[in-house]
This record gives sequence, C-alpha cells and structure tokens, in this order.
Amino acid sequence: MEKWQEYFAGKKVTVMRIGLLGRGVGDAAFLAEMGAEVLVVDDASQEVMQPSVDALANYGNITFKFGPYDKLDFVSADYVLVGAGAPFNLDVLEAAQAAHVPLKQSAAWFAELSDVPVVGVTGTRGKSTVTHLIHHVLSEVTGEQVLLGGNVRGLSNLQLLKEVAEDSLCVMELDSWQLQGWGWNKLSPQVAVFTNFMPDHLNYYMQGGKT
Repeated sequence: MEKWQEYFAGKKVTVMRIGLLGRGVGDAAFLAEMGAEVLVVDDASQEVMQPSVDALANYGNITFKFGPYDKLDFVSADYVLVGAGAPFNLDVLEAAQAAHVPLKQSAAWFAELSDVPVVGVTGTRGKSTVTHLIHHVLSEVTGEQVLLGGNVRGLSNLQLLKEVAEDSLCVMELDSWQLQGWGWNKLSPQVAVFTNFMPDHLNYYMQGGKT
C-alpha cells in the first residue's frame, strides 16, 4: 500500500466517465485512498450520475464536474483516467495528448504498475465465458493467487493493486476499446487469447470494421 501511496500522493488525476456499474467508482476511490487529488468529469447530468456521486461522498479529495468537458481539466492533470466508451477522438483527449498528459485506462494501468503476468482474452464474442473459465482452471490447478480483471462488471482494476502478491497472475477480459489503453502504454499481455472476429459494432467502428 505504501508503494501506491508514494506513487499517487498529491497527483492530480482527472477521471473521465465514472459510470454507474461500479468499476469507475472503485477506481476513483482507490486513487483518493492513495492520496491523489481526483476530479471526476462526466458529460452526463449529475442527476443521472448521483448514485456514483453518493458512493464517493466520504472522500474529501474527490470533486465532480458534470456537463460539457473543459480542456483545462485535462491539460492540467498529471494523468487522465479514461472511462469506458469514451470516443478516442474527443478534442479534450487530443488536447491532453498534445500537452503530454498520459492517458490511462484502468486495466492497462494495473498491468503497468503491478508487473503481474497477465492472460488477456479478447475477440468479438465469448470473452467473458473464456475469461472466467481460464480464471477458474488456473485458480484450481496452479496454487497461485489468480486475479480476475478487465471488463468485468462492477470490478475495479485499480483496486486489484491492493491484492497483488509475489505469486500473483491475472486473467483479464479485454475488449477492443480497453486494448487502446495497452497501446497507449506500449504494453501487451504475457499471454493473449483471441476468441473470434465477427462484424459487430460497426456503428462504433466508423471504417466499417476494416481498420
């Protein structure tokens, strides 16, 4: 814990899109517990995000801003933690990169900081099933501490840093959006599993799935 407190203490972290499913709340809570000055920004209304605000109400070093994003909140941060589903071409993210502010995503940030071997599972379909299957098998047969992370509902990847032990390894479900965070940090899982490739979500991938 002291290691993470030394790393994060006094750092200004802008958390973009905290969400309502628990992962973003857990990440923000971890950062606050480690002494960071956390600014949560979301383009949704506070009324919509109130459950997440309430969950973090006891942290005096977390502040909230709702509505249109302000570039200053991104370019003045030490880190920007980008939440699920944020388009990568947003001007505020481009401004942060131009200002040399590191963009982070929680799964890749966990891997970067923990140095834990990661089994990463990606593909169009079947990721959750395969991820949980691998996690179960490794937990049963290795005798080591096997963590479960990535795109798992309600699970904070940064909170997993508290659980890291000398023999830890981690199985992560990684969708294509989360993999961008690994690209930002020039990281790769030690073991990669690719389930399949299908023409889904083409409304998100503007080039018709060809890029």
